[in-house]
Formats: sequence, structure tokens, C-alpha cells
Amino acid sequence: MENTPLLDSAGGLDRALESAQAAYLNRCAPGHRTRRVRWSGGSTQAIELGDGPPLLLLHGGLGEALQWGPLLPSLARKYRVMAVDRPGHGLADPFDYRGVDLLAHSRRFLGDILDAEGLPSVPIVACSMGGLWAVDFALTHPERMIRLVLVAAPAGITRALPLQMRLGTLPGLKALVRSMMRRPTRDSSRAFWKQLLVAHPERLEDEFLDALTASQLRNAASWFTLIDRAFDVFGMKKELLLSARWKDLSVPTTFVWGEKDAWGAPEEGEAVAASNPRVRMVRIPDAGHAPWIDAPTLVFEAIEGALAST
Repeated sequence: MENTPLLDSAGGLDRALESAQAAYLNRCAPGHRTRRVRWSGGSTQAIELGDGPPLLLLHGGLGEALQWGPLLPSLARKYRVMAVDRPGHGLADPFDYRGVDLLAHSRRFLGDILDAEGLPSVPIVACSMGGLWAVDFALTHPERMIRLVLVAAPAGITRALPLQMRLGTLPGLKALVRSMMRRPTRDSSRAFWKQLLVAHPERLEDEFLDALTASQLRNAASWFTLIDRAFDVFGMKKELLLSARWKDLSVPTTFVWGEKDAWGAPEEGEAVAASNPRVRMVRIPDAGHAPWIDAPTLVFEAIEGALAST
């Protein structure tokens, strides 16, 4: 089914997010550049820093490319880092995921982005739902990916979801949860990250939280369609589980996994690594699902080592 993008009814939401994103990135990633990139389903934003060989960063579900901010300056010393907003996230065009084959969609999106950039192949660093997209792309188009680094538990490694996410799929609570999600604040964003994404919420800066809030205000309608397409009351939908496909992964892959990741225990990554000699595992102590927030230096070193390994 060809999707119909959701309409952005207020250009003010775009301007608010652009302003909040700039305030955050101007401080943590000075010199960054933003531009539009077209793909066959619309257009998206790319955030760039550096002038070396290309490196593609792919954020997680209900997220945005700006979240990679703490890593951009370090990675940009060697790479031209390009963090893209996935459809319906950040400053990408709004997107309706209802009826969409998610994995076919992700392959089309990533292939179109690489084609638009003139890149036959590229190393990819991906997180969470972006990790699922990247693994599937590596399995179906291994010639287009040089190396893969999966920061945090990738979606599709297990069906289980944190309780807070499952509550939003229950028929009796869905409307209430979504009503609250439509009214995000700095405090609610901090609470969500404390529960599900970081071990040290005190390290979340106000400018970062303001950018998250602006993104949620703009993109909640798109996010709801993605949640309904990817999850049910039991967790991740079975059709999205990677299961035995991990054994067929031929692209050199490294897990960079926070030991306090609420979305999956490091042992799950270690089990995958034990089943495939091309996969290795790096644990990040005292870090959650966004370990580059809790331990940016350790995560950068792990990514740098993974990209340089043979």
C-alpha cells in the first residue's frame, strides 16, 4: 500500500522545532549543517558535521536525528557524519505508517538516501528501531553496508517491551496515554527518558529536553501510526522479529550495549554474537538505552573501534 503523508497543520511546529534543535546543536555540535534530502516517499532532514568519508547515523523510534548531538563532534574528526530523520520523525515530512510493510519501507528509505547521496555503500551506526532497519538492510543489501554498529538493544531482537510502552497499546489505556503524549513538557520528557532511556537523567540538558518536546508536539500523529504498526498488546509484532536471521548477517557488526538498557539485557546481544562470528559485543557500564548520553566517551571509543576493525 502506498502511504499518504499526514498533513502538518501548523508550520509553527516546524519553526519551533528548528529553533529548539538549533539551540541545542549550536552548543554541543558547533559548525553542524542541515539540509533537505529527497527520497521516493517525500523529504527528510540531514544533520551533518565533518568532511571525511561518509558515516550514516540512524536514530530510534519516536526519536530524531538531533539526539546524536553529543557524538557528532568526536565522530566528525574522522568522518563526514550524516544523521538523518526517519520519516515522521524530527524534521522529516510527516508520515502515515498505517498499512505499510515496515521492513520493505525501511529498505526503500535507506536505499533512496544512499542513492540521493551517491553512496554505493556506507558504514551505519543505528539505534533501537533504527537498528532493526539497519540489520534488515544489511541482510538484504550487504553490498551497500561496509560496517554496522548497533548502539543499544535493536528492535526486533525480542518481542518484549518495557511495561511503560506496553501500557500504551492496551485498549483501555491507549486514548489516555496518547492524550498525554500530545501535551509534552520538559518535565514529561525527562520522566520518559528516566524510565526508559538513560541511567542518569540528571545529565539531560534543558536545551535537549526542549528539542525533544518540540519534536513530540510536531510528530505525535505520525508516531501513533508507527506504534500501531509495530506493536500489539504482547509487544513487538512477530513479523518484525529477526530471530534466526541473525545467523545470516555477513556485514561486520558490533553491538554497543548499555548494561542498564530497559529494552533488552546485554545477554541477548551476547547470544547473537555467539551464533555469528561476524558479530561482536561491547558492554557499556552504568548506561541505558541511549548510552551515548550516559557515557559519551566510552560509546565513541566503542564506535571508533568497531569502524576501524577488520
